[in-house]
Amino acid sequence: MIQFPNAIKQSNLNFLKSVPMPQSCKPSILLGAAASILLSSCSDQPNIKTVKDLDNDHDWGIYRGDQRSNQFSSLDQINAENVSELEVAWTYQTGDATTSSAIQSNPIIIDGLLYFVSPAGQLTALEATTGALQWKYDPRSEEQKGGNYAVISRGASYWSDGKEQRILFSTDSFLYAVDAKEGTLITEFGENGRIDFRNNLGMDPQTVDTSMTTPCAIFEDYLILGTRVGEGFGSSPGHIRAYNVRTGDFEWIFHTIPKEGEFGFDTWEFVEGETYGGANPWGGLTVDEERGWVFAATGSPTYDFYGANRKGMNLFGNCVLALDARTGERIWHFQTVHHDIWDMDNPPAPILVELEIEGAPRDAVIQMTKMGYMFVLDRETGEPLFPVEERPVPASDVPGEESWPTQPFPLKPPPLTRQGFTKDDLTDRTPEARAKALEVFANFGPSEMFTPPSLRGHVLFPGMSGGMEYHGASFDAERKLLYVNVNESSNLMRLNQTVMLKDDSLLNQYERGKALYQLNCASCHGLELKGLPPAIPPLVDSTKPESELRSIILNGKGLMQPYKSFSKEQLDGLLEYIKNPDTSPANFEDRETKTVYLLEGYIRFIDDDGMPLFSPPYGSLAAVDLNDGSIKWKAPLGEYPELVEMGIRNTGTRNFGGAVATRGGVIFIGATADEKFRAFDTETGNVLWEFQLPFGGYATPSTYEIDGKQYVVICAGGGQKVARTQSGDFVYAFALPD
Repeated sequence: MIQFPNAIKQSNLNFLKSVPMPQSCKPSILLGAAASILLSSCSDQPNIKTVKDLDNDHDWGIYRGDQRSNQFSSLDQINAENVSELEVAWTYQTGDATTSSAIQSNPIIIDGLLYFVSPAGQLTALEATTGALQWKYDPRSEEQKGGNYAVISRGASYWSDGKEQRILFSTDSFLYAVDAKEGTLITEFGENGRIDFRNNLGMDPQTVDTSMTTPCAIFEDYLILGTRVGEGFGSSPGHIRAYNVRTGDFEWIFHTIPKEGEFGFDTWEFVEGETYGGANPWGGLTVDEERGWVFAATGSPTYDFYGANRKGMNLFGNCVLALDARTGERIWHFQTVHHDIWDMDNPPAPILVELEIEGAPRDAVIQMTKMGYMFVLDRETGEPLFPVEERPVPASDVPGEESWPTQPFPLKPPPLTRQGFTKDDLTDRTPEARAKALEVFANFGPSEMFTPPSLRGHVLFPGMSGGMEYHGASFDAERKLLYVNVNESSNLMRLNQTVMLKDDSLLNQYERGKALYQLNCASCHGLELKGLPPAIPPLVDSTKPESELRSIILNGKGLMQPYKSFSKEQLDGLLEYIKNPDTSPANFEDRETKTVYLLEGYIRFIDDDGMPLFSPPYGSLAAVDLNDGSIKWKAPLGEYPELVEMGIRNTGTRNFGGAVATRGGVIFIGATADEKFRAFDTETGNVLWEFQLPFGGYATPSTYEIDGKQYVVICAGGGQKVARTQSGDFVYAFALPD
């Protein structure tokens, strides 16, 4: 106990009361000859950063770099002159990869710890300079641990009030809050540390199928989330919701499919008895801290390819949205596709940038699309900053469908992919490939942009995984250049007529299983159960035991989301149909029926070797000047090893995983089918360095600095969405030699 001299005790106690001090600190008293006192803090309070503190181009404490999704770093220790000297600083293996898993995490780094989500959904914290494991939080059930459970997660979010630190991440339909230092659940959040976001949609949560692949946005004490939902009839809606980050309490909802009386309701012709879903911002959200706004980019309403039950423009499907982050109130919207029947989602969250257009400073929003278009919008109003034309497009001839007569075409920047399908696009790689391409063209070509789905079929180019994907782009605020990788992907799109009962209560178990498959599963696995190997496995002649199939349907696996809403009776019927499929039309004589048109399947325009039947490039990296809307340069991204062996080089490949540019004049990107990690020159697009990863780096890298040393890190989890590459479980960090 400290004893105070009587003469000074009270005055110094009053002084101490008037000065706020950290609880962990005590006054030290130095008594000198004059009995003077020196009060000081024994130690400084740790500098704990909040999200607002991390909203910069240096720390990489936020998914995609900052609140604005700029994916750019001001670090320049690694630069164009020395990047060729990069070497492996450390590696880490998660140990939980499966035969079809992937790692899409963009790691975040806070207080020397690196956080990411493993292939099996384990939130993992590593020491960021060595890769040493600090802790793991494993949310899996015992059943999931015992099987080949895998998730798609693009990372985690961070929140702090300057004292407490939380990491938030999601698997299945749950969002967890975990202590950033200890790796333990914060039990006062939600129900025992998690919220189930099947709730708060205004419908029975047991009927909801949803998950979250992209980290939630954090603004003040709000966590705001966009979700992933199904693509078929009966899918859940993709409404945007906010929760309290401290308690998990529900705060607000924005209906992306408007309710009666809400703005946009009259852009739908709703049909009584139908279920409406989709219109979800599955690629995440961005935040304007100064305005207090959150920005979202939504996908298509469901069913994705036939919209007879949803005639109209269908707001807020395929929209860029600006919302008040505190209330969810709509500020403005811009629709990039009207009445989408092509699955032309807006994959990445909007990018917030500051430009100078025609000599005037403009706050802007950049939205990238599967069509290869880039919309540049005024951040305050949503109006285009470069011209956008509404042009007539072909009409649908499918019974019941009313495709929208016009679509928006941005004039600047120019499209970053080919537009439509012509004979000039066909491959001449080998005589056999050329012959097959000509055969397909004779049956399904040519086609222009926004050719609607039909019973005849056509080649959709760019396809459902074309253009710019969820990984976004990197924006250099000083040079006003945007660096983005794009896919020249294509699909054969054809509809099949399907007759169904209006009242399915009279169907037997097998017939109900068939109907359930057609409405929920066929859009991915195909009406003939052939899938799209290797990314989407075939179900016909499946050798998987029934127990494993049941677990995959309920829990999800990799690219497939969980379908927890299916009852035991529905699952029994579905599994009975999968084991003994009869794809012939059903006979519903003398019963009231309805006719729908379903996509035959996600059929890629490829040959028997998995190579594209169109000419290169198959994937590119581009630099776009956003001040004037011009393309500065464009370079092939990656190579197919099979083509390299044939002497065919610099073709580019299908690619998933974003680019990160730095002030050092370097762009880092993995993403490609050759499983390499590359550094490009920001000025020329030339490759400056490359490293052969053991598995594909199909994730966006991160870069950070600790103790004066810059690191670049990428998750190398492979997977089969890009090509026939194996799944893995590595994290690789690179740095310059000491």
